[in-house]
Amino acid sequence: MSQNEDRRIRKTKKAMTDALARLLLEKPLNNISVREIAEIADINRGTFYLHYRDVYDMVEQLQNEIFEKFNKIVDDHEPKNNSNELFPMLVEVFNLLSENSDLAKVLIGKNGDATFVDKLKNALKEKCFYNFSKIFGIKSSDKFNYFYSYTVSGCIGICSAWLNNGMKDSPVEMASFVEKLILTGSSVFA
Repeated sequence: MSQNEDRRIRKTKKAMTDALARLLLEKPLNNISVREIAEIADINRGTFYLHYRDVYDMVEQLQNEIFEKFNKIVDDHEPKNNSNELFPMLVEVFNLLSENSDLAKVLIGKNGDATFVDKLKNALKEKCFYNFSKIFGIKSSDKFNYFYSYTVSGCIGICSAWLNNGMKDSPVEMASFVEKLILTGSSVFA
């Protein structure tokens, strides 16, 4: 496959992804058809079927791509006993959200897939449980679960608000804010 073909495929997939994201802002996934995606992406339905079996397959593949990138970020930034270790990971997470803003907005938004959000939450918890409990001195797994649930739900809410408000703050600014909020709570506003 030539570089031009790769570029055309990427462009076509981007057009389909943008079309899906646009439709998900308007209605739930189960009300979206291949015909609608093809019309908005300005492709024929046959082109869609070259890449995906159906709309659900498309969403699953897109979620898996983002989830793999997210997992890599978390794996590459194993937290240690230094608070500065959280910041680089958060910058990369916000960059990932920024680079995939239209899709990320709908995946974690009201018409998104709750199982996708749960999958992200569980992956982060599994990979960070031991390290974060050491950082914060949490001995009880129940207390860590409370802390984790509170923190991750808040972070998803912050990410969603940032995406929906036009990403006015940079990924670096958001990472700094979220890190301070996680490490110091409401004293970030003092």
